[in-house]
Amino acid sequence: MSQEVLRSISAVVDRYFGRVLKLAEEMISVPTVNPPGLNYEELAELVADEMDELGLEVSVHEAPHEETDGGGSKRLNVLGKLTFGPRGPSIHFHGHYDVVPAGGGWSTEPFRPVVKDGKLYGRGASDMKAALAASVYVPVLAREAAEELDLRLRGEALVSATPDEETGGQAGAGYLVEKGIVRDVDYTIVPEPTSLTYIWHVQKGCLWLKVVLRGREAHGSIPDLGLNAFERMAELALRLVEHDRALRSRVSKTPAYPEGANRASLAIGGMCGSGEAVNVVPGTAWFTIDRRVLPEESTREAEEAVMAVIRDFERDNPGVEVRVEELLRIEPSGIPADHEFVRMVRKALSDVLGLEGKPVLCPGFLNTRYFVAKGMPAVAWGPGDLEQAHSPDEHIELPKLRDWLRAAVYLVLESLR
Repeated sequence: MSQEVLRSISAVVDRYFGRVLKLAEEMISVPTVNPPGLNYEELAELVADEMDELGLEVSVHEAPHEETDGGGSKRLNVLGKLTFGPRGPSIHFHGHYDVVPAGGGWSTEPFRPVVKDGKLYGRGASDMKAALAASVYVPVLAREAAEELDLRLRGEALVSATPDEETGGQAGAGYLVEKGIVRDVDYTIVPEPTSLTYIWHVQKGCLWLKVVLRGREAHGSIPDLGLNAFERMAELALRLVEHDRALRSRVSKTPAYPEGANRASLAIGGMCGSGEAVNVVPGTAWFTIDRRVLPEESTREAEEAVMAVIRDFERDNPGVEVRVEELLRIEPSGIPADHEFVRMVRKALSDVLGLEGKPVLCPGFLNTRYFVAKGMPAVAWGPGDLEQAHSPDEHIELPKLRDWLRAAVYLVLESLR
């Protein structure tokens, strides 16, 4: 890569970085909290207007959404496109604009962005509104750099901003793919917080279950006449804890970010409940299971192992009825570490920033799965830090955001030449 190209990319990024930062601050100021999905219309309008002003071809796509007691907004997907020339490849920057609730423990106002000591603070700064703001600008910066360097690009660059990733993404990335609004894309980048150098090319699957136990209610003063569902739930939960301990010996051959997160796991009791009153022996009790599934496993295998534990419990507790409900099932997904697209991202990091890109496993689930399922290679790679995501005083380091933008512009130039 020539120094002329590096200088041109850096100059273009420097010219626009103030506008990128302003858009990121405006996006953080809109509290798109999910659940239940608030203020989506305001955020979608903000992004669509910015794309339009930059000269992208803009379309907005509303996904069906079932209203809940918590209210919520229309599920709006914003898609921007910049065409460079016919009969070329396509590169897509896909981000989500919803954020988790702010919670407590902040030293700043979570939805009043603050820049301090080279960091942008606010809910969504790291996950992933700053990176989404930068993504909106990537095609335009690539176009300007190409014009300055007299490079002829072909194909197109897409940017999508979608809702509901924090609750599964079905009305966001899932909808765009299912309806064929985004299709046949050659390369998709999802700028999740991977600390700039990590590349999530594969993700764990997950199986969420709700386990409901039914015993027999009785007056609290004569508990022997009842069958305490809470007590039986505790016994079953302890058996599943032992199952989880055995699972931890299963380690994926793919290293993970964060380090050590490439083990199988089962978490119980994320949600739970029992009983109707203090003076009633509870006849019903329930809890949830969150089983994370390695790429070398399947959700079917994971489910069978959990059900074996439950069946053993039922044999030992014949008076207890156990019902299992499936809440969510996502298979492990990804592309190989040596895939052409992974190599392209690693080359961008090396050529522009002198950094070694590390292909790793994501312990959570990502919107990349929707694209991969339709044959579109996708990775998650972004400037934020995972430990900042969902945390008090969430922030992103602005030098990392600038560096990611430089590498992303280079990636577009290399992809569409």
